[in-house]
Amino acid sequence: MTKRALPRLSLLVSLLMLGACTDSTGDYPALMPTDRLLAEPAIPGHAGIAMNSPDQVVSDLQAAGAALAVSKAEVTAAQITDDAALTARADALRAKAAALSAGRPVCADPAATDC
Repeated sequence: MTKRALPRLSLLVSLLMLGACTDSTGDYPALMPTDRLLAEPAIPGHAGIAMNSPDQVVSDLQAAGAALAVSKAEVTAAQITDDAALTARADALRAKAAALSAGRPVCADPAATDC
């Protein structure tokens, strides 16, 4: 009877050893260390300028705001210098769109720029 029990006992011992070899640290998530949770917040490097001279920050923001305050008239005041080239380009785009909608190839050479 001991000869029959020995293989079963060795199997049981080997299974228990394999079960003990598992990594049990993966059961719980890693917690954040308390010293990092309770630490003072880090102040970014560029915040030193605002702390030392808040008037400079205000003037910089006002200058940036003035640069962005471009009126619509100033933007549209620039005239198109070559109206004929723009019209020709628009006509070429319309022809290309018509050709694409018709299902025929636009150019024999797809790399050509004059199509």
